[in-house]
Amino acid sequence: MKAHLATSGYWKIGTSDITYSGDLYRNEEEGGIFIYISVPNTGPPGSYFEIPLQIEYIQGTAINGAEMTLLNCSRIAMESKVGLEDIYGYQVDYMLENVSFEKQEDIVFSKLQIQVPGVVKWGAISNYGRTKNDGYRNVIKLQEVKDVSIYSDSHYDLSYSLIPSFPWFDFMKEEITLKQSPYLIIKSTQPQSLFWFIEIALKMKNMIEIAMGKPLSFGKMTAESPSIVREIEGREARKEVIDIKHFLFSENKDEEIEHRGVPFLFNLVELHESGDFSAWQRVSTLLEPVIELYIDDLYNQSLSTNRHFLNMSQALETYHSRMICDGNFSDYKERVERIISNQYGSSREKAKRFLTEGSRGKITFRNRIADLFLADFQFFFYTGDIKELDFPQVIANTRNFYTHYNQTTEKKALKGSDLEDAYRMLRNILEYYLLRELGFNEEFISKRIRDRTQPLEIRNSIRHTEKNKN
Repeated sequence: MKAHLATSGYWKIGTSDITYSGDLYRNEEEGGIFIYISVPNTGPPGSYFEIPLQIEYIQGTAINGAEMTLLNCSRIAMESKVGLEDIYGYQVDYMLENVSFEKQEDIVFSKLQIQVPGVVKWGAISNYGRTKNDGYRNVIKLQEVKDVSIYSDSHYDLSYSLIPSFPWFDFMKEEITLKQSPYLIIKSTQPQSLFWFIEIALKMKNMIEIAMGKPLSFGKMTAESPSIVREIEGREARKEVIDIKHFLFSENKDEEIEHRGVPFLFNLVELHESGDFSAWQRVSTLLEPVIELYIDDLYNQSLSTNRHFLNMSQALETYHSRMICDGNFSDYKERVERIISNQYGSSREKAKRFLTEGSRGKITFRNRIADLFLADFQFFFYTGDIKELDFPQVIANTRNFYTHYNQTTEKKALKGSDLEDAYRMLRNILEYYLLRELGFNEEFISKRIRDRTQPLEIRNSIRHTEKNKN
């Protein structure tokens, strides 16, 4: 990552009275922030531990007098110039501009506003519209859009805001640009650390990434602190807005598009009206490895098809073990009995065999896929050319082949377009359960998964038509 010199200045580590000189470097495009602190030496190199490897905060004063606070600094380099200086390099997670805090416990905030570029379509609201006057149908009007509340409790409020731009005073241009910027706004009832706010924002960003099927980044970030206020004579003091530079950028800066014409898993309006962010809050920690696998799948589109397939297989296996059945085989057998309790005769035996086949006294990957696929008889997933009763075993055979390569099992494994189809089928299954965890009702979930499966069905239909012609 290339970075340019932003400023030179003087730095204090935490509450230490020692002042060091050093240089601050920044990469504006990717959000990188680096500081190189200089410690004079008059002989041999200084100790590697002269300055801590991890520094929670650094107080800084630039040579022009501007103050700043650096948070979460991690050692990345050290260089010794014998008889001159030792240079300690750090990567900085957050830089608070034009503000300095005497003590770490003072670095608290009451509000965070963070931009999330590329989610306007997901937000499903706009600051701009057309006039109703028939004679001026193409005239753009600026319309008031209220913030959309996503979650609120006794601790904090989380909302979505769309902030417009408008060239109020300067129309004498050949090109006039209108822009609307989406933000997440988090307001806490009690002062909290920056990392408390960031954790909430990251959970929300992950949810939007799952909904849109694409990786996202954070843009501009500002905060308000109860201890940083501006006194104006004759007026009520107001909180000062603090600009925060950060590293939370992604390499994907594509324009906002829906993923290959597939509808979003859900949008903001649907989440607000039918979903339950509080449910997501309750299970997100337990779901963390599942979410990581899903997000990793979005961020790494260059992976081979079999890697995507393995990612989704592992995500489903982890989901089942954490959210459906985290016990032993006896617990699983009890679950099976509950599932088939409303089935009778041959249907009951058929369902039991489908859920337990190949178990041999333990819960196998095949069992977990079968359980998720059956979905308590609430939904029927599309399986393409694979017979429904064979689906769990085909997926298990394919996973086993790509995990433990063996030529004798190769003929049982899916390859090429069949493997890609299986990956998308597994993704549909996982998305079905993620919608459940988000509190959506069965009717909404069923319709949305069918809508998202439709392109795969159409593609397979075209493929069969072409095959029959040939």
